[in-house]
Amino acid sequence: MKSQYESQSVEYQTWTRMNTRCYDIKDPRYVDWGGRGIKVCDRWRYSYHNFLSDMGRRPENKSSLDRINNDKGYSPENCKWADHFEQANNRRDTIQVTIDGITKSIS
Repeated sequence: MKSQYESQSVEYQTWTRMNTRCYDIKDPRYVDWGGRGIKVCDRWRYSYHNFLSDMGRRPENKSSLDRINNDKGYSPENCKWADHFEQANNRRDTIQVTIDGITKSIS
C-alpha cells in the first residue's frame, strides 16, 4: 500500500504517466505509445512497488524514465533514468550516424 507522500513522489507520477500513455486511449500521448504497440511489462503494469524496486529512486542528475530501445516496451531490461541530453538523443526522430563503429546523433 502506498502512502499519501509516495503517491506524490516523482517515481509514482512517472509510473502513473507510463501506464496512462500506454493504455488510456483518451490520453493525447497514447498514439505515440500504446497506439504503436508500446506496452508495460506485467511486473510493472500492476505494481508500483515492483517498478520502484527495479528502477530505484530517480537520481538527482536524471530527469526522466527512458526506454533504451524505443521500439520495445517498458521493462527492467529496457529502461533507465536519463538526463535531458540522453532523452533528446533517444527520440525516434533523432538521426544517428555511425563512423568507424561509433554511433552518435547528428546533434
